[in-house]
Amino acid sequence: MSFKIEQNKLIINVDLNIYNQETITSAAYKFTDRYYISQKRIGDITSISFQKKIESVTNWTLLEKEFGNELIDQQVRFDTEQKFGYIRNRIVEKAFSPIS
Repeated sequence: MSFKIEQNKLIINVDLNIYNQETITSAAYKFTDRYYISQKRIGDITSISFQKKIESVTNWTLLEKEFGNELIDQQVRFDTEQKFGYIRNRIVEKAFSPIS
């Protein structure tokens, strides 16, 4: 993951060999309350652009670190769903099955 600041925007480049696109989008979504966000894919890299909604002082380095943590959180959630989602599905299936 790398980042740069240009034209009052933070641009973070995320390697798709490490994080999948669903994870990146989920992580970016968590910041939509404070930033306008756009994504662009270039080969194995997804570039995420953060632009402030309200003009204020922003610590871009802190935002980059927060986004990195959110990426990890979302990737763990995604991986857990892939490995164990069937268990949740079975519980829901059993919970809503007719009583005999």
